[in-house]
Amino acid sequence: MNYNPDFLNYAPIFTQNELELLENINATLSIEVFLKNKNLVEKFGFDFVYTSAKIEGNTYSKADAITLLEYGKTSGGKSYSDAKMLINLNKAFKYILNDDCRINKHKIRTIHQILADDLVEEQELGAVRKKGALIKGSDYIPLSDSITLESELDRMLDIYKTIQNPYDKALYLHNNLAYLQYFADVNKRTARTMLNLSLKCDNKMLLIPQEEQISIYIEGILEYYENGSSTKLKEFFIGCYKKMDILIKEIQ
Repeated sequence: MNYNPDFLNYAPIFTQNELELLENINATLSIEVFLKNKNLVEKFGFDFVYTSAKIEGNTYSKADAITLLEYGKTSGGKSYSDAKMLINLNKAFKYILNDDCRINKHKIRTIHQILADDLVEEQELGAVRKKGALIKGSDYIPLSDSITLESELDRMLDIYKTIQNPYDKALYLHNNLAYLQYFADVNKRTARTMLNLSLKCDNKMLLIPQEEQISIYIEGILEYYENGSSTKLKEFFIGCYKKMDILIKEIQ
């Protein structure tokens, strides 16, 4: 199935009840409190990095990932790309914590450059894809024309700016960055990082997934690729927030 430009058109994603739930959870842990709490930043930052890498098939264990990120020691028998993926995700997470909150094409390219460093060809860092792409596990065929990719990314960003609800904005941005496959690789990692930057820019708590939510995320991505439905990805989003709410209440 070929790229469908209608998927970029915006329609409300979360119901009013769901929005109230998300707002209540944000009241439990505001982004301002989170950013001032070093222990929470380190805990949730690691969870984001580790789970985001696991989504991509990374083979590092939690212990090995901690050793790598804290002491710079790689795990024997693991690939260089697995180690670099974790390092890049960690750098990108730290970057968005201090970002100036301007969501634009330049910012998307910058995030990709950080995430894809040494994982794609140098000329592909932050650059529009120049050839076709295939999606593992899906019959979806993304656009192959770089000129059309550029114009569709511009259109998506224009639509993004019109969305008032911060949760809809963030998930819309994520879904369609992943759908466009603008870059040669590392598109979903870029989309997940931009989702969190969007939430931060709207003074909302970041979305930190846990391992048990990976299968829902993958199902959701494939669902969106094939029919433009956000149902599973919305379930993933709410599930992440609920899990974070439980963790915060346990330590209070």
